[in-house]
This record gives sequence, structure tokens and C-alpha cells, in this order.
Amino acid sequence: MTLKKMLAGSVILCAGLTFVATGEANAARECASGAKVIKPVVLEDPGKWTYTFDLSWCANGGTIVWAEPSVTARVHSSACRWVGRIEESLGGKPNSSVWQAYDMSEFSCLDSKGKEHGVNPWVVVTFDPAGGYESRSDVAA
Repeated sequence: MTLKKMLAGSVILCAGLTFVATGEANAARECASGAKVIKPVVLEDPGKWTYTFDLSWCANGGTIVWAEPSVTARVHSSACRWVGRIEESLGGKPNSSVWQAYDMSEFSCLDSKGKEHGVNPWVVVTFDPAGGYESRSDVAA
């Protein structure tokens, strides 16, 4: 088989593929009742870093059928770096239709003496099939 034929076959195979960013894929997830979303939770150390937690979910007949948490980390200073998501959980509470999402992430920054230290923004969101939710958040040093 010639290279030209191989390439032509590859184009045909790839022609139907669509590449989307993770957020776009999550937003496209089907939900007959309409996906519920929280107001994004934003924690920051101005000029150093910003952490944003988002959550969407779908319920069917009073039961949550899927939930999609996401974290966006932005570093605004060369003295800081994003370490990553270090602890997370998602699921239903026992004997309840309510679910809970938890995320703790970490940024590491240099202090004025050049010593590295970590900070951990965290969020807990308790949410229900009807679209109600409560969130708690803070930054642990």
C-alpha cells in the first residue's frame, strides 16, 4: 500500500472525530431534567494564585444520576506553582438522596526568605436532586 493510500484512509477514519475540551464534553453530557450547576467557588491569594471549583449534576426522579466536579487553577506569580488536586471525593450520603463533593488542592509558593510552603484551598459542596446546594470552603496553610 502506498503512503498516499494510507494517508487517504487515515483522513477518512479521522474525518468523523470531534475533539472538545473537557469542559465542553461535560457541558454536552445529556440530562433530560436539565443539568444543575453551582455558582463557582473561587479562592485566591491575590497576585499569587486563584482556585476555582465548579460542579454540575443531573437528577432523574429524585435521584442524582451523575455529577461532574472540576477545578481550575491559575498561577499568577513565578514564586508559586500548582501542585495539583491532592484529595477528592464524590458520592451519595448514606440513606439519603443528597450527595457531597469534596476537593482539596495545593499550591506551593516561596516566602520572602525563599522557603517553599504549601497552601491548600478546599471546598465541600452538599447538593440535592432538586438543585439545592450548600458550599463551605477555606484555605488551609
